[in-house]
Amino acid sequence: MRCTPPLAQRLLAVCLALLGAMLVACSAPSKRQEYVTPNDVWEGRLSVQVAGDAPQRISADFFLEGTARRASLTLNSPLGTRMARMQWDATSATLESGDQKRSFDSVDAMTSHSLGSALPLQAIFAWLHGQPETAPGWELQTLDRLQGRIRARSVDRTPAVQIDLLLEPR
Repeated sequence: MRCTPPLAQRLLAVCLALLGAMLVACSAPSKRQEYVTPNDVWEGRLSVQVAGDAPQRISADFFLEGTARRASLTLNSPLGTRMARMQWDATSATLESGDQKRSFDSVDAMTSHSLGSALPLQAIFAWLHGQPETAPGWELQTLDRLQGRIRARSVDRTPAVQIDLLLEPR
């Protein structure tokens, strides 16, 4: 005669196995893109404000890896829920938000669609590296590496856009 453990013991064993699997999954490091170096990874808080007839404000935690030519940007809510993931290279860009995935011909087309204005990505990556690069139509207002703060705003553009970055210390 075979002795079967009571239902409560089997349920406990299943729960412990699931908990163990979740802990292993959470502790596994995320796979870094093969084109990324440690100097090309940033995280922190991002705020983008777009003025106009229907003003928008996007505020999120961000994780960015790559360069202006090829990168991946993940935006999360303060509770850790993924809001969007953007990926781009020299020939295309992809925006994933919820169950939707859209493809674009370029990162400029993607940001123009999302914000109503293309962002100065070359300059943004230079600013992230602490270099005060100029970008036509944009004014760098704050570049404080010690505080990890960057603020830029568009000049003579409609709609007006302001970008604020607060970087996590490395």
